[in-house]
Amino acid sequence: MRSGDRIPAVVEAKNLYCAHGWQYVIRDVSFQVQRGEIAVVVGVNGVGKSTLLAAIAGALSAVKGSVSVCGNVRRSSPESERAARQRTIFLPDDPWFPRTMLVREYLGSAAELFNLPKAEALDRIDSLLNLFALTDSGRQSLFSLSSGQRKKVGLCVALLPDRELLLLDEPFSGGLDPAGIAALQRVLTHRARHNGQTIVMTTPVAEIVSELADRLLILKSGELTGNFSRSELKQHCQDEVISANTLNALIFPDVAARIDQYLAESTGQFTSSGSSWSGTR
Repeated sequence: MRSGDRIPAVVEAKNLYCAHGWQYVIRDVSFQVQRGEIAVVVGVNGVGKSTLLAAIAGALSAVKGSVSVCGNVRRSSPESERAARQRTIFLPDDPWFPRTMLVREYLGSAAELFNLPKAEALDRIDSLLNLFALTDSGRQSLFSLSSGQRKKVGLCVALLPDRELLLLDEPFSGGLDPAGIAALQRVLTHRARHNGQTIVMTTPVAEIVSELADRLLILKSGELTGNFSRSELKQHCQDEVISANTLNALIFPDVAARIDQYLAESTGQFTSSGSSWSGTR
């Protein structure tokens, strides 16, 4: 790169449109995520968060516009797609697991896929199993694990290599216990702050955003209605502490009105029907 050339963003979407079947799911979305940023995509269920992440990962083609990874436009050519894949790890919300494979066997296969030297892979696998309290589960079959344990195994796979871009769809859902949530929060923060890894994730939980987000991307009906840096979020919250309540009001502006409406309607229904919740059992 010549002196004065612009360093490309790790992720850049330009007027991106994506569809499922004959319906747009993502409409005219544009944003950038820089190296070392943790970007969190938020919105209610069904607004296109997973679709957007799949497009960044190259698992879904753009109908119009483009999305690129380190300057490589996804699915534009074999060479560009190969270069983007070599920089990216993508963990879907509900990944497929082979039912009969053992945990360590599965992680070892992933390490081979990532071309990790065996000694290095063994050390990393041990460390990750210990991180998520799975050491004693290493010889169990994936089918025998609980949903929360399988979630942790998926996270172990995503954290095995050191790729420039980590894409995580709902990493804190799926039965992840409080210890696993705390471990993942600290590891992701460390990787972004100290290793310069760029992370894009989806989550509906404002508390996670307040802890992690350097950039908040708000989707509504497939459109990007908010794009805030952490400093902009602090200005919006008018406080050094970005509270979950303030974020909920920003991300889900109509939720309080919908709750109030439901409670008012249900109170009227119970009253008119003669039902009582006064405490008698």
